[in-house]
Amino acid sequence: MTINEMLTEIESYQHKLNLADDYLFNIVEFDPAEIKAYRDHTAPESAYQATLKQIKRLYLLSLSPEELLNRIHDAQKAASLSDADAIKVMAIEDSKLADFKAGLLPTMNYLTALYALKANI
Repeated sequence: MTINEMLTEIESYQHKLNLADDYLFNIVEFDPAEIKAYRDHTAPESAYQATLKQIKRLYLLSLSPEELLNRIHDAQKAASLSDADAIKVMAIEDSKLADFKAGLLPTMNYLTALYALKANI
């Protein structure tokens, strides 16, 4: 992915989150010199990659459990996993399974499960 493509994707997430540049730079902990390089497109590619990774995480955290369950289902299908295999991969405890499926657990539970499934794609 080119820097311009990453910037386009970053800006798309910023729009979805209504996140101004100042807040974004605070989240990724850029100092003034790094902000200038980022804006001038002279920062290392890794700066744009790290920014994109952070804003994607922030966006996922903003989703409801229902939205994340849909993404989990899609990732499960993409990985060609049965429900039983997906539950193993996601390491969901039997005692929490009903609450997990009902969308009653904290968001991080769904993000962790989604990342585990995506690692199997």
